[in-house]
Amino acid sequence: ARTLPRVPDYLAGLLDAYPPQQAPLRASVSRLVSHGRASPLEHSLPFLVHGALTGDPAPAVPVAAAHALWWRAANAFDDFADGDTGPQLYGISRGAALTAALECGYALPLRALAAVDAPGAVRDELTAAYLRAWTTASNGQLGDLLIRPEQTTPQTILDVYRDKSGAVYAMACSMAARLATASDHRTDARAGRVARWHRFGQILGMLAQFRNDEDDLRDGPGEDLRNRTPTYLLVHLLHSAPDRTRRLALAALREAPSSAIDREHLRAMMTAPEVLRPYHARLSALRAEAGALLDELAPGCPFGAALHVRVQAETHFVPATSRRPHGRGPFTRARRAPGGRC
Repeated sequence: ARTLPRVPDYLAGLLDAYPPQQAPLRASVSRLVSHGRASPLEHSLPFLVHGALTGDPAPAVPVAAAHALWWRAANAFDDFADGDTGPQLYGISRGAALTAALECGYALPLRALAAVDAPGAVRDELTAAYLRAWTTASNGQLGDLLIRPEQTTPQTILDVYRDKSGAVYAMACSMAARLATASDHRTDARAGRVARWHRFGQILGMLAQFRNDEDDLRDGPGEDLRNRTPTYLLVHLLHSAPDRTRRLALAALREAPSSAIDREHLRAMMTAPEVLRPYHARLSALRAEAGALLDELAPGCPFGAALHVRVQAETHFVPATSRRPHGRGPFTRARRAPGGRC
């Protein structure tokens, strides 16, 4: 509660740094930042990771700002691609919004990271991590746009999820971990810890994508089926179903953009118990891996407990399986991780 309000203040400072001759750009970016589509909990992940490592989330404000800016830009690109917002986007012209999104997702986050109070080598690490995530997520997004569900495999879609969403969450976690361990001169130990936080973020991002798919399929507008989006569950159905079921699914998929009846037929096939069992097993394995990483990285820690809650929230639709590794719940006291001060 004390730290989150510092992010919009930090973003306001970045916007105030635009010189007067760049007033049009500043106005468009400001509109995007204040009125663009936000993502739930977009600020919290870097704070939770930094807090888990040091006990203090506040130094992660610039990282949280960069993460929020990425989401604001990504959501603008997504809304622009949907093409159903009319001539304006967030109260400005679509062209101005797209230009602002480029600035918001690329140049402005790099300036935010350049101002981090850390050694130059650490700032370079943060910049490199952001740029890697930008490129990886762009590659994943293209996969999401270009792959046809009937011509791919579940593993290919898992790779797309790892890039499209996993890279962004991994960026937030790894940048916060790099910043929190800046004073640790044990190079190998620090690199290993950052890598494990990166993997945790990657899994969390993938689970968030699965949860987004689930929300749209179960209770949402069904846009994925209408757009013939290659979601993991759809591709899993097409790849694993018996020939007759696959033919029926493909026929329904061809008509899905314009036929609510065919979308409902597909939905019923995708949620059949024999289809969901291996699908849920895949998600349960990812959930268990994320929990095991948190047990190692942030045991007995309130920030780690909050991250456990994030994992459970992203997989609320997956049936419960066996107890988590070591039998520890997220609020159980346990030994501290080496080097942790949470």
